[in-house]
Amino acid sequence: MRFFTALIPKLTKVAEYGIKVQLEKVFNRVAYGKETGVLDKIVFSPFYLLSILYGAAVRIRLALYSSGLFKVRETGCKVVSVGNITVGGTGKTPTVEFIARNLKEKGLKVAILSRGYRRTGKGIGVVSDGHQLLLGPEEAGDEPYMLARRLKTVPVLVGADRYELGRYALERFPLDVIVLDDGFQHIRLKRDLDILLVDGEKGFGNAHLLPRGPLREPLSGMKRAAIFLITKAFSDTGRIADSIMDKQPEAAVFKSSYRPESVISLIDGAKRGLDAISGHRVTALSAIANPSSFINLLSSLDCALVSEVSFPDHYSYAAKDLEEIEKNAKAAGAEFIVTTEKDAVKIERFKDKMGMPVYYLAIDLDIHGEEKRFIDAVLSGIQA
Repeated sequence: MRFFTALIPKLTKVAEYGIKVQLEKVFNRVAYGKETGVLDKIVFSPFYLLSILYGAAVRIRLALYSSGLFKVRETGCKVVSVGNITVGGTGKTPTVEFIARNLKEKGLKVAILSRGYRRTGKGIGVVSDGHQLLLGPEEAGDEPYMLARRLKTVPVLVGADRYELGRYALERFPLDVIVLDDGFQHIRLKRDLDILLVDGEKGFGNAHLLPRGPLREPLSGMKRAAIFLITKAFSDTGRIADSIMDKQPEAAVFKSSYRPESVISLIDGAKRGLDAISGHRVTALSAIANPSSFINLLSSLDCALVSEVSFPDHYSYAAKDLEEIEKNAKAAGAEFIVTTEKDAVKIERFKDKMGMPVYYLAIDLDIHGEEKRFIDAVLSGIQA
C-alpha cells in the first residue's frame, strides 16, 4: 500500500506534464495557422467560439479604462513597461535587464516590478533591495530571481497588483524610474512609455485572439506603444516590421537577437569561454516558452546535440527529474548538460547530486549595433 501511495503523486506529475505538452502542441497548431483541412476546422471550432467571448471581455475592459469609468492610477515616478501582445516568450527578461542596467548607468534610480509568475510566495515580495538577495527562486519566481542576481544594485519586487507594488516600492526606495516586466496589459497603472516586444520567429501568428490565436488583445492595442523591439531577429523580419508600421507608423522599431557570451558551471560557478562546449557532445535542457531559440543558439556554437529535453515554461524541477535527465544524457553519449540561466536558478539546489558537468549559457542582448539609439529612445520617452 505504501508503494502505491508513494507512486500516485509521481504518476500524477507525469500525467500533468504529458497533458501540458499535448495542449501546447494543439495550441501551436491552431495559433500559428497549421490546421488545413475541413476536419481541423471542425475539431478546432470551439477555439473560435471561445476567442469571440475572450475578445468581447478584453474590448469591454479596454473601453472602460479609455472612457475613464475605470481609473488609471499613477505611482508618482516615471514608469516604463516592457511587454508583448502575444502569449509565450518574446525575450522580456533580457530586455528588462538591458534597460534597467543602462538607466542605472545613466545615474537614474531604478527598480524592477514583476508579477513573479508561478512563485510560491504570496503578497508583495522584495527579491532584492539592491544590496542583497532576500528571496529564493521558488518564492520569488525564476525570472525575477534571475534579474535580481544579475542586477545586484537594482531593487526587484514581485506582486500581482502592479499599482500597489509600485506604491510600496516608492515608499521603500528612492526611485526615478520603475521598469515593469510584462506590463503591457496591466493598464490600471499609468506608464510614461510602453515598449512592445514581438517574436521575430513567430510574429503575430494567425492574428487571432486567445485561444484561437496567440494574441492577448487586438492588434489595435499596438497603438499604445512608442517603441517596438523585434526579438530573435535571426532572419528576415521585414514583414513583421511592416505590420508594426501599419498599426503604429510613428513608432521607433528595433531588432535584436541573443549573443552567447560564456558558459558557467552549475557545479562550481566557474565562468568559461564558449569553446568549453564547442565541438562536444551535449544534452540541451530547458523549460522555457520557446525552446527552439535555445537550441538554435547551441547549434550556432557547433555543439553536437545528442539529445534535447524540454519541459513546459516555468517548470518546477524535482530531484527525480534531474536523475532521469542525467541517466538519459549519459546513455546518449553526452559529455555535458547545457541549460538556460532561467533553468539554472531552479536546478542549482540539486547540483551536489549531479554526476556529470552541467553548464548554463550566459547570453547578452544584441540590438544589432543600435544599443545607444535604443536607450536614447527610452530616455526620450520618459522625459517627454
